[in-house]
Parts: sequence; C-alpha cells; structure tokens
Amino acid sequence: MTLSAEQQALLRLSLTDGIGPVTGRGLVEHFGSAVALYSTSKSELAEAPGVGRKLASLIHDTARTDRLLAEQCLLLEQEERRGHPVRLIFSDDPDYPQPLNHCADAPLVLYERGSLPVDAPMIAVVGTRRCTPYAEDTLRYIIGEWAKVCPELVIVSGLAYGVDALGHRLAIENGLRTVAVLAHGLHTIYPAAHRELAHQICATGGALLSEYPLSTKPLPQRFISRNRIVAGLSLGTVVAESPVKGGAMVTASLAFEYGREVYAIPGRLFDHTSEGCNKLIARQKATILDDPLELLQMLGIADPEPDAKGTPLPFEPEDESVQDNPILRELAQHEELSLSDLSSRIGEPVSTVSAMLFGLELDGQIRSLPGGRYRLIRR
Repeated sequence: MTLSAEQQALLRLSLTDGIGPVTGRGLVEHFGSAVALYSTSKSELAEAPGVGRKLASLIHDTARTDRLLAEQCLLLEQEERRGHPVRLIFSDDPDYPQPLNHCADAPLVLYERGSLPVDAPMIAVVGTRRCTPYAEDTLRYIIGEWAKVCPELVIVSGLAYGVDALGHRLAIENGLRTVAVLAHGLHTIYPAAHRELAHQICATGGALLSEYPLSTKPLPQRFISRNRIVAGLSLGTVVAESPVKGGAMVTASLAFEYGREVYAIPGRLFDHTSEGCNKLIARQKATILDDPLELLQMLGIADPEPDAKGTPLPFEPEDESVQDNPILRELAQHEELSLSDLSSRIGEPVSTVSAMLFGLELDGQIRSLPGGRYRLIRR
C-alpha cells in the first residue's frame, strides 16, 4: 500500500496518543498540513493553541507512532492477501463523505471495507437493541416506501442487535445500499452473529466503516463514540424505538447538535421502548415520523408532490375540525408558523398554545418541525 507523505502524516497523527479528532483537525488547520505539523520544532509546536509541552512531546516522539504505522500497513497488507481489502479514506480525500467532513469531530482517517456510496443521500436508522414487532412493522413499511421513491438512498446504522440490524436487513431486502459504522477495527465483526449480515452489506454495494485501526477491540466507550459518525454521515436520523437512555438517544442528540434533521416514530405513552422517541418529540428535538415520503421531501431527497409546491393548499371551510380549532385554522392558511406566531395570531398565552399544540400533535393533526415551527398535516 502506497501512501503520500501527507497521508502518512495524517495516519501517524491519528495513531498518536492524546490526539483526538478535534485536536488533530485543529492542528492540521493551524499548520496548513500534517506534513508541516511534523516539520515544526517541539518548542514551536508547544506554543500552538491547545497543545503545550506534553502533547508536543507525544507528537514528536515518532518512535512509537512509526511502529504503529508500520503495524497498520502490515495488517492492511494481510487483509488484502486474505481477499478482504480495507481502504483508508483521509480527511483531504475527495472520497471522504462531505456531510461527515463538516463535523468538527470527524476522524482524520476512516477505514472502509466494501464501497462507501459517498455521492448518495444517507439516512440513519437507530433504536433499541430489543425492538418490538411494532418497530419491525413500522420500519418495514417506511423503508419499503423509501425504496420505491428513492432507490439511491443509503441506510446507515451500527450493526448492533435490534433496530440497527433490522435497518440493514430491510435496506438489503428492498434493494437499497447500507453502511454499518463499527466500534472496533475492521479485522473482525462484533457481534459475531452479524458476520453474515456484514458480508451481505458489502456484497450488495454497501460498506463497513470505522475510525479505529485494525486490531482495535470493541470496548464499551467506543460504541458511544462511533454514534457521532452515524449521525455525521446522514442528512437525517430516524429513531425507531428507544428508551429514555441509550445509544440511539445519544445519536439523536449528536445529530441535533450537528444541525441535522431528527425524526422519531411515536409510540404508546406507557411503552418503555417508546419513551425516548416520545420525549424527543415533546421536547421539540425530533419531528414525528408519520409519513415516510414527506420526510424525503423535507430532506430534499425526493421532489414534493404537486400540491406541496410553492403555496399551501387552500383553506377548506367545510372541514369542521379545522374550522373549529383556531390553531388548525391558522396553519391551514400558512405553510408553517412558530409557537410565538400562533400565540399572537390567536390571542392566547404561549403556555396555552404550547399545550394545545402538543395535543394536536399527538392526535396526528399537526407536525412539529426543526426550529420550533409547526405545519398542518393535510389529509
């Protein structure tokens, strides 16, 4: 495997203890390149923002990183001889997925097995490891509808038990490509029960992706860390089913922080596996997912229906449910309105309007949008 001088420097930096993605990217940006970073004296490096003497010494102590670099190159060659090639994608490479590259904590180097569809739109599907038949039936419908309208769509998840594996399998069943982001090196598959699924992902045009060097073990903290890559790759993240705490909620929170769209499939009030989804919706951190095609339209992946272009549908006075409710009446005449807009238009306090909106959303009559805005669901 032949690497350019810049690629070798980036790989060496990614293998250095104490250098995370944010620090590594900051250093490369500060010095202009990874090669320039290693050409800098220890004293000058120590004066760079956020470095100091200790970190400068670690960066300049190339004996250990050179050994790790040689080890990685040897392991990559071994994988290629076995017929399981692993490709390195560097942050300055045109093949590096740009949605992820826009995140401040994106890895300097990605390890890829298969074929990462970088030019295709991606949606993350995440959730509990103990999903119910409700989640399975709902995702089967949603992903099936997506496949009809957008065959180039890519489903991203983490190859874990439950919703993750279900999302990958349903993508393959519907002829979509899928990407699995792993929390360990690509020399192995965890859980081992998903080895065949991992093979199918690569065989159907998808990819296995990791930020971790070959031989890296699947430790618990790495599963949380890899969730940012799932969120960062994707235009939108769908939480299919999740309790209040869990990896899916972390992914949703990261997607929200990245400014990406978050959607949640609502569940019954007392279902433990739906508590997380319902709270995301109630706290306006996620939009209710009740129309898979409208989600694609909101993300700009699919063209809107003729009636949805330009102006909203005209207000129909014969619709008594709309006519009798001041909020629905206002939303029927405007494409979108915020909480404060609605409060001033109907002359009610924000707290009153907020409670009314929550009830209408649970009834499936309106949809909350990012930015605290609301839209009427037209039948």
